[in-house]
Amino acid sequence: MQTTIYNVGVYARLSREDERENESVSVENQKEMLCRHVKEQGWNLYNVYVDDGHSGTSFDRPALNRMIADATDKKINLILCKDLSRFGRDYIEVGRYTDIIFPSIGCRFIALQDGVDTIQHNNEILMIFKNVMNDFFARDTSNKIKAVKQSTFKTGKYIGCYAPFGYIKDPNDHHKLIIDEPAAVVVRRIFDMRYKGYGFRRIASILNEDKVTPPRDYYYQRIGKPNPQYQNHLWGDATIKKLLRNEVYIGNTVQNKTGNFSFKNKKVIKKPKEDWIRVEGTHEPIITLEVWEQTCKIDHSRARPKRTRNGEISLFGGLLNCLDCGFAMRYMQEQHQRKKGLVIYKSYLCGNYSRSGKAACSSHIIYTNRLSEIVIADIKQKAAMIESDEQSLLMHMGQTKAAEGKTQLAALTAAHRATENRRTELERLIESLYVDKVKGKITEDVCARLINQYEAERRDKSEEARILTAQVENFQTEQSNTQEWVKVIRQFKDIESLDRDILLKLIDKIEIGEREIIGNQKQREIRIYYKFVGFIG
Repeated sequence: MQTTIYNVGVYARLSREDERENESVSVENQKEMLCRHVKEQGWNLYNVYVDDGHSGTSFDRPALNRMIADATDKKINLILCKDLSRFGRDYIEVGRYTDIIFPSIGCRFIALQDGVDTIQHNNEILMIFKNVMNDFFARDTSNKIKAVKQSTFKTGKYIGCYAPFGYIKDPNDHHKLIIDEPAAVVVRRIFDMRYKGYGFRRIASILNEDKVTPPRDYYYQRIGKPNPQYQNHLWGDATIKKLLRNEVYIGNTVQNKTGNFSFKNKKVIKKPKEDWIRVEGTHEPIITLEVWEQTCKIDHSRARPKRTRNGEISLFGGLLNCLDCGFAMRYMQEQHQRKKGLVIYKSYLCGNYSRSGKAACSSHIIYTNRLSEIVIADIKQKAAMIESDEQSLLMHMGQTKAAEGKTQLAALTAAHRATENRRTELERLIESLYVDKVKGKITEDVCARLINQYEAERRDKSEEARILTAQVENFQTEQSNTQEWVKVIRQFKDIESLDRDILLKLIDKIEIGEREIIGNQKQREIRIYYKFVGFIG
């Protein structure tokens, strides 16, 4: 009888989860035990394959892949590991290797401590049981780790590997962020440029022109190490967009944004916003809430202001529309030589007219200085009215009187409460019907008919409650917006000049009508839509 000569591949694996167990599963102990067994059996040790820090739920491991390739090439004909869990914790994949792949390439497989040996055919049940238990252990461990992370997220502790640009981890508590002032200066500058209407690409371009160090390079400069991945890296619009949309800069910690398909598939996926865990006020903010809200509004703004030849955004850029055709107004700048010297005229005209001529629309031209005078006068008028008679101004704006507003809100709230009470009563009635049916007080037909009737009414009440809730929320938002506008407009009662920051803070858009001659006077309609409250003048 011919004796088989075995060339053995010893396999050892240790994951981060396994490190929590005990010393017996360490790579060194696995190697020592398995190599000793090879020597005792008189086999030839071909190689030792080690995957350190790799999960058993994945079979895409460097050493495992090399070992399988060597077995396929007939360099080894026996694979030896400590137990089945070292080889893998996915019972389907482990079974595919032990039942199909290894027999097809003529390779024997032994899990020493589990008593599994594919050359024997009396341990199939044991192997299946062990595989299932290992799979269950991996699933259970994954769930426990997720639960710990979720709990940590909810406390507001920061657990990212790297602090966001503008912050560093507190040396006394690595779960807390503190401001890194040199980087925070750049963050404030980025938000300031966005606040003034600059696009993502333009902001990145300005930072690159000024040779501002980008986040990744800045990190390695701060810790005194060379960047291993990038050389002369630049700011990009994606980096700017991501930074501007990160709530960390207003003092909030938002985590649980990503996850894996499953404990077996480690591919990272983005989670829906409703799964994000958001904790407010976890650290000192770099920017104010006002700046944050304004930059968020710019993302949803209908207008995208264009830059002038000097690379700047004009005073009213992105805020003006033609009243007649709706097109954005186009900024114009002309130079004329006068007796006093060179004079620059700045104006806006209908973009539709500028593009297609008189057949599309008329010019609607208006000079910047004249429009500034009109807007300043309107702001001062509104602020003066607030000072003298706030309620009259609110009525002029088309808002409900304060007393009427309270009555309307009270009516909506009462209707909502009544609807919720009836819905609760219907649920109680449905429950009592089941009890009466079981006790024999009513027949099954009567019970079914009444339940269908109550269920239909309950669905109607649920929809009614949803609509009333939305109405209450909208009304409260409208009231809150009016109060916010009043608070803001008061600040500008003595305004004498306009700048872009003031316009962005106060005005949503302005519609410019064409000049008309009425009698002996030229007139035009100009509609100013203020933020928070809409059109008021």
